[in-house]
Amino acid sequence: MKTTSPATSTLALRRGSVKPLHAGHPWVFADAIEQCDGPTPRAGDEVRVTDHQGQVLGRGYFSPKSAIAVRLLTRNDEPCDANFLARRVEQALVLRRDLLGLGAETTAYRLIHSEGDGLGGLIVDRYGDCLAVQIGTAGMDRRREELSRILAALLSPQAIVDKSDARTRKLEGLEPPSAAPLLGEMPAEAFDVLERGLRLRADLRPGAGQKTGLYVDQRENRARFADFAAGRDVLDVFCYTGAFSLHARRAGARSLTVVDASEAALEGVKTNFERNGIDDADLICAEWSEGLRVLREQGRSFGLVVLDPPKFARGKDAVAQALSGYRDLNAQAARLIEPGGVLFTCSCSGNVSETDFERAVAQGLASAGRRACVLERRGAGPDHPVPPGFDQGKYLKCLILRVE
Repeated sequence: MKTTSPATSTLALRRGSVKPLHAGHPWVFADAIEQCDGPTPRAGDEVRVTDHQGQVLGRGYFSPKSAIAVRLLTRNDEPCDANFLARRVEQALVLRRDLLGLGAETTAYRLIHSEGDGLGGLIVDRYGDCLAVQIGTAGMDRRREELSRILAALLSPQAIVDKSDARTRKLEGLEPPSAAPLLGEMPAEAFDVLERGLRLRADLRPGAGQKTGLYVDQRENRARFADFAAGRDVLDVFCYTGAFSLHARRAGARSLTVVDASEAALEGVKTNFERNGIDDADLICAEWSEGLRVLREQGRSFGLVVLDPPKFARGKDAVAQALSGYRDLNAQAARLIEPGGVLFTCSCSGNVSETDFERAVAQGLASAGRRACVLERRGAGPDHPVPPGFDQGKYLKCLILRVE
């Protein structure tokens, strides 16, 4: 197996800039670098990182066009070559298979979660016999063939499909993602995967679906949602695949109402419902504000509501607008919740802090004249591990509230 050469360049950090790294943070920001010893590293080169006294802090791959110059892959002075990458991928597989027990009743899950699995810049989701990858750094991009070979050797997938985010790659100075599969043959159509025994359609073809295919980060939250569903009327806003509703119906929900602005998404919901024996759900194609307004005018009310919107803040400059959106969304939804009902409200905007999100939700409920208490604060499932001290990894926030 081909290996990369050992690091030949050492980046020394400024005095006072290493405290976050000592506390577990895996990112080295460009403005923290004081000097480079050795050849000027190129994009994707492996580099050694030290403090101002020369103590080694670890190694990683260099990204000259990003504010995050290095994502540390190891805290040791060891080469991050193909053998290293193979060990990390195998460790990630063991975690999902042996510790989390994924792979039987659940065949859609995150196999590699970037920094959480010691492979910053790489995300791999498993969908049955196919793998969907997101490559977001120059270092991982240069090693895409090695990574494909490693994944193929360990998992023998039918296909490895590139579902990288074009915006993220542009920030790294990388070309847009390839439409051709990295390995094998692109699935000709959508196919079934399992989530706790429920059947969901995954579509990995170019231009189909969002993220890598399904929102696997919400899997455990969907199961928890079902715990509150028995005998309740359920409202699922930004439903996308309808997976929250599927879990709720299996748990005994009385009725299902789903809202999404995408006609294509609702066609997928319809298929997912049919494949799981559901034929009586109310599907509403509308923007969330219009959909909730129509439901209010109809005098509808619900005992269990989930709000799972897309990113409201893609950058720090959009945080204020996003918080306003969360306030309005939760206020409008609160007006449809029965006294004693339960609200699951989510944010996947990494730029919005947990504290600010919770405050925005509280303000929205207050403006609707509703009182609530927080039952749980949740995030992504355990197949999305995060290093201690790495707040940027905790992008998904989910609040469970009882609303009076």
